Amino acid sequence: MPVAFKHVARELLLVFAGVFALLLAVGLGGRFIGFLQQAAVGRFTADALWLLLALRVPEFVQVTVPFALSLATLLTFGRLHADSEFVAFATGGVGPGRVVRWLLVCALPLAALVGLLAFGATPKARRAYAELAQEQLLNSGLDAVSPGSFHVRSGGERVTYAEAVDPDTDRLRGFFMAEQGEGPDVVVWAESARQHWLPTTGSRFLELEDGVRYEGVAGRADYRVLEFARLGQRLARAPTTASRDPRALPTRGLDGADIRHVAEMQWRMALPLMTVIAALVALGVARPPTRGGRFARVMPGVGVFVGYYVALVVAQDALADGKPLAGAGLWLVHVVVLALAAWLLRRSWRPT
Repeated sequence: MPVAFKHVARELLLVFAGVFALLLAVGLGGRFIGFLQQAAVGRFTADALWLLLALRVPEFVQVTVPFALSLATLLTFGRLHADSEFVAFATGGVGPGRVVRWLLVCALPLAALVGLLAFGATPKARRAYAELAQEQLLNSGLDAVSPGSFHVRSGGERVTYAEAVDPDTDRLRGFFMAEQGEGPDVVVWAESARQHWLPTTGSRFLELEDGVRYEGVAGRADYRVLEFARLGQRLARAPTTASRDPRALPTRGLDGADIRHVAEMQWRMALPLMTVIAALVALGVARPPTRGGRFARVMPGVGVFVGYYVALVVAQDALADGKPLAGAGLWLVHVVVLALAAWLLRRSWRPT
């Protein structure tokens, strides 16, 4: 029945598009608010906000698509059941197998999209995000300095001040910095300062000119005062975590001998599988009870999806940690939920 299929597919995809757009807007909006809060305290520069947000889009999409498709299936087929359109389908000879094929025709391309993101775009975007966020962290200490104001960093361990900023030379004029930590206290004043970052070591330095450095505890005999014409002051060494994070590695770079890489590979495979299996579960749940409305099964369906997702996350963590009974990895979760989907589908076609 091509007419019936077009009718169901059109409604399903329209509902999916609306739900997907809403969920993506909410997710990215919340993330953008977090970026704005971090930019307000100097963690990120304003120019980097949109790029950071764009680099999070693939990861949001690959998780939002399965949930949006599951919710759209619940809403679409719930309405078809509530309006007795399924009775007309059954009268015309449409069985459960054909309805499942209708759903798969819509779900498989979306699962392929999720797979492309999970195996290619998302790791690349995550790696770029980590590098950009690290670069922003390194630069935020000085780039966010406002002339004439004191800036407190690292929980109060570092205080910086500059009388003026020269945008042409990217230098701070009348620079002051005080640091407290495990070692001796350090206070530096200089006529000018500029930051340097060494990508190979992840370290950053201040190039200070015409100033004085004070080191130690006031009143002690080992207190030191150093006048200088030029001084390099090391600020921090950034941890290079992006290159070691399995989530940021390309798929071909995952090592089958590393259990964390195995867990990451199974997670990337789980996302497109979840897209299809969760849609089948939603189809089995969608039939409302007698005198129930089209929304009667939305909450149970959402609950099953959330349980499915949480079970995958727990299984991935257990596999990565090498815990007992984790050898089956994420496959056991897929098998259990797929069996649940088959049972729900058979149950939904039984006469009431």
